[in-house]
Amino acid sequence: MIRIWASQIAAAALFLGVGGMAVVEQQARRLSGVVGTEQGGSQSGANKSRRTIRLLTVGAANTDGFLVDLVADFEEATGHRVDVTVGGIDIFDRARAGDADIVLAHLGFTELHEFVTEGSGRWPQLILSNTVVFLVPPGDPAGILAVDDPVEAFRLIADRRAPFVVNDLGETRYITDTLWNATGRPDKGEWFLDLGLIGADAVREAAQRGAYTLWGLHPFLMLQRQNPVDLEPLVINDSLMQRTIASVVVQRAGGRLNIPGALALQRYLVDPSTQAHIRSFRLPEIDRPVFWPAANNNDN
Repeated sequence: MIRIWASQIAAAALFLGVGGMAVVEQQARRLSGVVGTEQGGSQSGANKSRRTIRLLTVGAANTDGFLVDLVADFEEATGHRVDVTVGGIDIFDRARAGDADIVLAHLGFTELHEFVTEGSGRWPQLILSNTVVFLVPPGDPAGILAVDDPVEAFRLIADRRAPFVVNDLGETRYITDTLWNATGRPDKGEWFLDLGLIGADAVREAAQRGAYTLWGLHPFLMLQRQNPVDLEPLVINDSLMQRTIASVVVQRAGGRLNIPGALALQRYLVDPSTQAHIRSFRLPEIDRPVFWPAANNNDN
């Protein structure tokens, strides 16, 4: 069984699912070369340890239990047990300390680059992308909810001088600056509210002002469960709004590592049938993909 140790995502268990048996059997055959060595022998403590894979992940890869569902199929196919832990900004320090066999994190993290180049982890494999969204105030004064292009959405906001609060996080600031340039650098008048606010503070300010803003879908949903705001997420399938998450197999850390098991899990995550599962995931309130397959960017 999967165990989730991070109390802040206890609600993730709401969306456990069951994978198709044909897919499970196919993946089990693909992984059999590694799994066979992991499952053979007695039921000693050492063998049980080799069958347990410790997966340390950023929260954005487990929105509403998505990762729990995905890894449950791997457990059924292979007999491995996966312990899923959600980490914070210290995720790679924890991996160095021996808390994980495999890590899921955003590819752009400087910490991921350092972890791999220092020899603590193997070369990353791209798994999926999560999304940054427009947050839309009541009434949608700029009329962007019917738009499928982030540049056009930002153009409508600028043209109609609808208030827009800049979320000064690194990725959302970068997207905002890109959108501003792509729309011809419109005048930043009273509508463009660059207040130096970050994350939830920017979102709360936008809600109070009836303004638009940008933020990651995952943290927005977490905020809505704790302190709801009157904003609606708009998911647009565009690479500008997506952030790639990669897996890194830990190869040097304190304590015992289950490298064969971690490689088996990574192989499962990049399998085409798993990638199709990633794209098919839906949230109850959003009838479109919120994760996109990314393994096609690996050396296949």
